[in-house]
Amino acid sequence: MFDEDEGPARCCPDEERIDAVATREGKRAFDVHRHKGLLRGFVVDGDRRRLVHWLRNGRLTRATESPLDLKRVAG
Repeated sequence: MFDEDEGPARCCPDEERIDAVATREGKRAFDVHRHKGLLRGFVVDGDRRRLVHWLRNGRLTRATESPLDLKRVAG
């Protein structure tokens, strides 16, 4: 397992984090923030975290919907 606070310094420390988001398939997303015109964050996939970049609207691509697209969750 991993600790979200481990590792190198946080990316874009001055950017506000977007909380209470998950992927359309229900995987938890964390450390989601604006990054160079996109959204950047991690998705929990089993016992590892996967770095993902989304368009600003939370989708991976403009053309198709994806299971990794972001959605707001109650939190």
